[in-house]
Amino acid sequence: MTATTSTRSTRGATPPAARAATYGRHISGVLVATFTLSVVHTVYAWVEGIEDPTFTVTTPLAWGFYAVAFAMAALARRDGRGAQLGVLTFLAVVLAIAVFYYPTTFGPEQQTVFGWFENDVYIGLLVVAAYLGVLRWRGTVLRPA
Repeated sequence: MTATTSTRSTRGATPPAARAATYGRHISGVLVATFTLSVVHTVYAWVEGIEDPTFTVTTPLAWGFYAVAFAMAALARRDGRGAQLGVLTFLAVVLAIAVFYYPTTFGPEQQTVFGWFENDVYIGLLVVAAYLGVLRWRGTVLRPA
């Protein structure tokens, strides 16, 4: 019986440990994607005239929300427990708003294909970020199979 050898070359390949990234980097990336999509939808709704009048590109509430949201994306990169707790708390509040309040403002006029897409993807990305945040909080380490 002879031993078989792999013909796959590993020269120049990056070992899996070197490709690893922190939870913070991934959470931050997911949040940037989430809130960028939200900004695009907010602008789209404003241009189409179907925005919620209390949350549009001309209201301070929208500017304040996006400032805090992108600040949370940056904060997610920090390793401190306070930063982690702040991001998780923010995600819990935003998810609660997305699930319980936003549908009350999402009338037939806003129910465009892009409106549904943005809503579903937005909530999905928030859930992914929260899941990663909980794993990070618990100290769970993901390893490649």
